[in-house]
Amino acid sequence: MKLNLFIRNAALVAALAFAGQLQAAPLDAAKAAEKQRELIAILKSGAPPAEKAIACKKLAIYGTSEAVSVLAPFLADEHLASWARIALQAIPDSAADDALREALGKLHGKLLVGVINTLGVRRDANSVSALSEKLKDSDAEVASAAAAAMGRIGGEKAVKSLQPLLAGAPAAVRPAVAEGCILCAEQTLAEGKADAAAKLFDAVRSANISKQKIAEATRGAILARGAAGVPLLVEQLRSKDKDCFNIAMRTVRDLPGREVTQALLDEMNRVTPERQSYLLLALADRGDAETLDAALKMAKSAPEPQQLIAISVLDRLSNPKSAPALLTIAAGDNAKVAMSARLAVAKMAGAEVEAAIVGMLKQPGEGARRAAIELIAQRRIMSAIPELLKVAEDSNAAVSSASFKALGELAGIDEVPMLLGALMKAKDTEPAENALAAVCARLNRPASGNIVIQKAVYGDLPNGPSADVTAKLSEIVKTSPKIEASNKLFGDPAGGRVKRMRVEYTINGVPGVKMLRENDSVVLVATAVPPALVDALCAPMAQAPVPAKAALLRVLRSAGGPMALAAVRAAASDANAEIKEAAQRTLCDWETADALPDVMQIAKTATDKKFKVLALRGQLRLIPLQDASIEQKFASLKEAMALIERDEERRLGLAALGEIPTVESLVLVTPYLSNGNLKGEASIAAVAIAAKIVGRHPAEVAAAMQQLTTSDPKLARQAKQLLAQAKKAAPKGKRK
Repeated sequence: MKLNLFIRNAALVAALAFAGQLQAAPLDAAKAAEKQRELIAILKSGAPPAEKAIACKKLAIYGTSEAVSVLAPFLADEHLASWARIALQAIPDSAADDALREALGKLHGKLLVGVINTLGVRRDANSVSALSEKLKDSDAEVASAAAAAMGRIGGEKAVKSLQPLLAGAPAAVRPAVAEGCILCAEQTLAEGKADAAAKLFDAVRSANISKQKIAEATRGAILARGAAGVPLLVEQLRSKDKDCFNIAMRTVRDLPGREVTQALLDEMNRVTPERQSYLLLALADRGDAETLDAALKMAKSAPEPQQLIAISVLDRLSNPKSAPALLTIAAGDNAKVAMSARLAVAKMAGAEVEAAIVGMLKQPGEGARRAAIELIAQRRIMSAIPELLKVAEDSNAAVSSASFKALGELAGIDEVPMLLGALMKAKDTEPAENALAAVCARLNRPASGNIVIQKAVYGDLPNGPSADVTAKLSEIVKTSPKIEASNKLFGDPAGGRVKRMRVEYTINGVPGVKMLRENDSVVLVATAVPPALVDALCAPMAQAPVPAKAALLRVLRSAGGPMALAAVRAAASDANAEIKEAAQRTLCDWETADALPDVMQIAKTATDKKFKVLALRGQLRLIPLQDASIEQKFASLKEAMALIERDEERRLGLAALGEIPTVESLVLVTPYLSNGNLKGEASIAAVAIAAKIVGRHPAEVAAAMQQLTTSDPKLARQAKQLLAQAKKAAPKGKRK
């Protein structure tokens, strides 16, 4: 059983290999002949069947007429017959045909079927007479194989034997006879004998056979008749039978001519919407010029499923003439259909398309204008910015807001004064404010800056062995902003593993994080908005209405930089309470540490509790970012922690302390290890600090780690390791 299974599987592999046109490396004639002799010797030997099977397979590549007489006897071997046929099928010599024909009279059952199939593949015309006799075989499989093989061989002699059997063959054989006739007819048509092919296809169509075979023959009959086959094609298009309709759909794509196009157009006016869509797709696949008009008609009025298909066809055609209709659809209430139309227009090239889109801004309907605005932003139609500014003042809030959003994506420095003008007049300042902030974000440009490495870890991150390389990387960035994650620079803390490096840093106080793979590099670059943009934002500050001025202060936070900070700082003492509040909120949200003194002052002096909380949060965020000594950072955090009244801010303070690796930080964190609400954050901070100071302060680390309890297994493991490390590092007299 195992041997038979191996041979069957091997036969399947070989068949797939030949289907893929397996070829051996080229050999010269002498080497090929030698290879053939070796393989023949295996077949003549007492080698196991598995080895002989492989030899047969290789003879399909190296075999010549010399191998035929050796292979032929295996046609009667139930284990090796399929392998022998593979070789004989491939050998380019009539001797192989002779051997296969000779076997026809000696074999029975599946072995005979295999030989017949091989003769069919080889298209051996000399075997037609013998195969005709097999059509009468009492074994339906043998007769069916003969019919199919004769179809592959083709020719008048095969047709004369097969055609009468369309009516007279047993029911079990008739499908194969029909298949053979169809193959013969296709071959006849390929030879240019269209009339003869049509007659044979018609004979199959009138036979008592399966719907599938009748459909195949019908397709052939239409193609054989050419233009004269259009009435038969239309008959299938109008059939209620889906199989007939489907065969027509296959056929129209292969049958050229104006008559076919007209037939499809005529049918589109009389069939159901579902079938209309199939006809439209056929027109598109044929490349008929009439497809555009047909698709436009369907896109405007068909039910949703067909409308979507029509739009997809218009998208494929990408003809600018369809833009107006698609834009109208894009403004409709059906969100799915409108989105499909917008996507089609968004990809469509041409100045006339852009003109049509911009022209929609003047239409009265909200949907039309919003669709136009979205498309202008998608296509980045810069010439539409003046029109967008007009629409931004529209009384319709949704249209106005959409226009400002698009302006935020498109506007540059030159358009900022116009955006500021719109902000000054707006009742609702938020859309204009968001647009200006978006412009600031887009116009950020690379700039030189002071790089401070907050933390750098290199190794098998996140959970494997790693090393703290903060100090080393800090030295590197003093001379170059380019950093590289490599063993050459940082050693190999995780031998044999692919490593990564995580870098937390600030540039001019602005925080950032980079994750690099081993041997990757990156340049740390600061960004800043152009000074001209900051000037433009500050210019109207004095004359701006209160809501607009408050909005400008928030925009200046997006711009950043010393000039913007100075303007916000000045407004923080404004007599107007609304302006003052906006400025102080902006300072508390400032992204860089240069606002820290202002935030600390607010935290100390604020009488309104909400501002005290905001300032404390800002302070805790900015202190670790400042370019100052660890001692200065700790002193600032200690001072801030003393002002905190709520656990929400204490959590932020503990996280900040975790970034300050001093024994004083650990001492400040340790009492919170027993606080039920804060022990989680305190434990994380304590472990982070202890990992960096255990060598210098083992006693303090040991004391803290002994107090630490956590359900986090990773954190517990780290604490245990640090405790052991601390005890080992402690002086002998102080070890417990």
